[in-house]
Amino acid sequence: MRLDTAWSDILKKEATGIDDCDLGEVQQIGTDFIVTEKGIINKKRYCIPKNLIAGFGGHTLYFRIMKAESKRFRRDNLKH
Repeated sequence: MRLDTAWSDILKKEATGIDDCDLGEVQQIGTDFIVTEKGIINKKRYCIPKNLIAGFGGHTLYFRIMKAESKRFRRDNLKH
């Protein structure tokens, strides 16, 4: 998916799924994946393929995944 904005503009923006699933904040942008992080103490990290991006609304990056699907993208052992 192509965005009409620079990849760097989505850093530190909120990420959500199609059913308002909170995926945290965008932390890293890889070649094929976006890494998000949710929480302060018990952090949850997600590694979501870029091809699942539905769009960007200026403050929020939307993914075509639902809350039930988000568990398969959890990668809590990722290091920054």
